[in-house]
Amino acid sequence: GTPFHDSIDSVFKKIQSTLPPQALRYLDQMQSVFHVGIKPYKDYGQFRNILNQVNQAAMDRRRVEMVYHSLHRKEKTLRKVDPYKVWFYDGTIYLIGLCHLREEVRMFVLDRIKAVTMTDERFTMPKDFNLDDFMRHSFRVMHDELYMVKVRISPGWARWVGEKIWHESQKITKNRDGSLEINFRVAGLDEIKRWVLSFGPECQVLGPERLKEMVRKDLSRNLAQYSKPRLSLNLMKEMRAV
Repeated sequence: GTPFHDSIDSVFKKIQSTLPPQALRYLDQMQSVFHVGIKPYKDYGQFRNILNQVNQAAMDRRRVEMVYHSLHRKEKTLRKVDPYKVWFYDGTIYLIGLCHLREEVRMFVLDRIKAVTMTDERFTMPKDFNLDDFMRHSFRVMHDELYMVKVRISPGWARWVGEKIWHESQKITKNRDGSLEINFRVAGLDEIKRWVLSFGPECQVLGPERLKEMVRKDLSRNLAQYSKPRLSLNLMKEMRAV
């Protein structure tokens, strides 16, 4: 449902029209055995117009005015933004650019943009702006204060976790019992907290203390959701009386 899909589909059709029969047969064989699955995903068809305008503004270096509804705010805000990059990550499309309201480079979730207008104002993207550098410390997409995080992975999950690169800053140490200790240097703690919780008891936070407390609170709330409700003392007395 995006203009990117339409453009790529058009390019592939043009390429296929120039290929010899043996190459087309090879592509058909590849398609029959190789499949990419993306779940969960968002239906960006409903945001097609906004995505078109944002993408065009980024290519033309034109400033945009947009109404944005942040996840953690009830009210919408009017922003002027210089769109540097349109970035697709983990099933979500983001707009990265200079926000004139906050006077810094910010990241916006495209489907939280409620309205957008291209202005006649032009901008120049700084030559030293690099998306990889901008995202370097993010565990996923968050930008925040930097923290040194240390976790322990149980022996049963050590090989599976150790086979993956979770963050470019990770440093892994293997313990005698087969467990792993992993050190990260990441921006913010919310995203790595969710990563820790996804492993349940197989992952233990060793530091910092703030992350330990965040995990404790989340686990306590989760446990409370599954605890049996306790009857009040007065209600128990009334039931006995009946």
